[in-house]
Amino acid sequence: MKKTTYFLKVLTPLHVGTGSGLGHIDLPIYREAHTDFPAIPSSSIKGVLRTEELKKIAKELGKSPKKIEEMVEDAEDLKEENLKKFVDLFGNKKKEGSLSVIDARILLFPVKSLKGIFAYITCPYVLKRYFEEIEINNEPPEVKNDECLVSENSLNLIEEENAVILEEFILKAKKENFSFPVPSKVEKRRIVVVSDDVFKFFVKNYTEVQTHVRIDIDTGTVEGGALWTEEYVPAESVFYFQIIGADYEIKNKKLQLGGNSTTGKGFVEVEKYENS
Repeated sequence: MKKTTYFLKVLTPLHVGTGSGLGHIDLPIYREAHTDFPAIPSSSIKGVLRTEELKKIAKELGKSPKKIEEMVEDAEDLKEENLKKFVDLFGNKKKEGSLSVIDARILLFPVKSLKGIFAYITCPYVLKRYFEEIEINNEPPEVKNDECLVSENSLNLIEEENAVILEEFILKAKKENFSFPVPSKVEKRRIVVVSDDVFKFFVKNYTEVQTHVRIDIDTGTVEGGALWTEEYVPAESVFYFQIIGADYEIKNKKLQLGGNSTTGKGFVEVEKYENS
């Protein structure tokens, strides 16, 4: 079965939500149930890819995307080759498509660093799962809660202290020559491997939370009760996802996922993992 892996690097804060939350955040992000790690559901990715293909076909045929969608939804015998391929991939009301997308999983999470501005953190659990899914034989390192692993030329290492300071965490640094596939625009010298527990703490408590208000158009002041908080995956976060069972390649390298698209949220950069 054909399987293609893609990296997804967040360029602007990303909100793919789950509706109203029960905690202190009104609109939380989507998270895995068993790990509480940020994730992006496959339905969101596949929906954006479908819309991009509709727009492409609409431009080729000189019709509106809505019209193209109407043409493919109920049709069984389509004359145009691009419409046939679209239905083969994404399906319609009468046929299931061949394109399967796996949820995007977190690989690297950005955290403020006392030295080097910020670090990309990951952990043994994330790496073990990642290696299994992209089918490479690397073994993830072991890391204690009070330590971290950095590269020889790390941007985040405070040499005189032999430590990395991430937010309020002071972690003893160990230099190790580890390497694993990452997007081309990720600076590997910023990667810091922390323990599973420390990683979970950061991805749970150091996402971006923005407070929103609604302004009364007549008075120019905040409307009563119109105050809410919304959670975002921060820019520079890196996910990976896989497309299975279809001869399909993502051509558009910049996509927009999630909510608040008109305010510039949710821009991501997609890059194919070439060795998959």
